[in-house]
Amino acid sequence: MVRRRRANDRDSVAPDRRAPIYPIRTVAQMTDLSPQRIRAWETEYGLIRPYRTGGGHRLFSQEDVERLLWIKRMVERGLSLQGVKRLLEETAGSGRER
Repeated sequence: MVRRRRANDRDSVAPDRRAPIYPIRTVAQMTDLSPQRIRAWETEYGLIRPYRTGGGHRLFSQEDVERLLWIKRMVERGLSLQGVKRLLEETAGSGRER
């Protein structure tokens, strides 16, 4: 989905932040996380749910990248991955976003 900005923005188009566009290698570079760590946060902890292509390749959205950066910051502050998972579950349950 593409959203249009106001007419005075010369009809420029803003990309959908939820569109799955980044392969894992690009996300690893953007976040300074290894692809192995990103996969672990998905498969072992359920912290991220990237889109999967028909061939099984992961594609991440801008929102996914921001979520990974948030998780990384929480871990750097000393929160365990289980603690991060609980926070995300509580946030999702209350209807609020990070």
